[in-house]
Amino acid sequence: MPPRLPDGPWCARVGQCVHHTRSPYFSTSFVRRAQIPPTSPKFIDIPRPKQPQQPFPVIIKGVLPIPRPIFPRNPKPGDTDKASAEYLADVTPEPIVDKASSVSILDPRTAEFVSWKARQAEARRRNLRQSLLELSSRKQQKDRFVAARSAKKQAIRKALLEAPEREDERLTNPSVLQSEIPQRHHALPDPNREARLARKRQNVANMEAMRVEHRRAALHNLYVNAGSFITTASQLDATIDKVFDDNSQFTNDSTPGLNIWNLGFPETVQQLLGKEEGHQGRKAMDSAEGNAGVSRERMRRIAEELTGGKLDNSR
Repeated sequence: MPPRLPDGPWCARVGQCVHHTRSPYFSTSFVRRAQIPPTSPKFIDIPRPKQPQQPFPVIIKGVLPIPRPIFPRNPKPGDTDKASAEYLADVTPEPIVDKASSVSILDPRTAEFVSWKARQAEARRRNLRQSLLELSSRKQQKDRFVAARSAKKQAIRKALLEAPEREDERLTNPSVLQSEIPQRHHALPDPNREARLARKRQNVANMEAMRVEHRRAALHNLYVNAGSFITTASQLDATIDKVFDDNSQFTNDSTPGLNIWNLGFPETVQQLLGKEEGHQGRKAMDSAEGNAGVSRERMRRIAEELTGGKLDNSR
């Protein structure tokens, strides 16, 4: 119990001095009231409820690790039962050398330590056996409980699904003809099912054959054009020299050219379209060629159809 404060003025807090006078009727509560400053919410007595408040849960910091499943939920056929005598004998083997017989030849301190170690090892083996057996018993009991609860729920669900319509529901339902109530029908008859399935299978086979043919043509085209691919550094250097240093390709009838502009302005898109569609008149050199270009293209396509593969356009 705290000591009794003297009568008279005293400082409850720094800068706040309260003068208390002793009263014969409140002599027992004077010390408790005097220790509470006027700025405290407990300075005025408020009746407390007799029913205690609900205690708040204690917050424990950290997260417990998830326990390792000792007994798997769905054991495999080759898994060993950890509650069997063979497994317990393997995980808790007995000592090969009996240390109790060799304790007598040691000094007392060493003999006491060796015997203590032997007792500790025996306790560990015993605890491991008992814990595995207890955990196995718990798991079997839990599995039986879960299976029984699941079977009960399934039985209740099946009974509710197969239960007939209640009499009060039948009497309170609106008047609907039995013929108008939707019934469960089987699949509609399909007399042409076999022919339709055969046609579908033939369509799938045709699409697969077309896909294979497109792939074969693409591979053959790649093989034909692979002769012009640049695969070595010497071929790359030769191509660069031909493109940037060889000016013979830009030579016209009068002067050797230094670039492609020596051959004149390139044809516009409108000129190319007119030449393709035949709307624009050809030049004299074009008419001198005749139908050689068209015939050459037709012969190449005929040869590709006969040989079954692509041909190189440069040859």
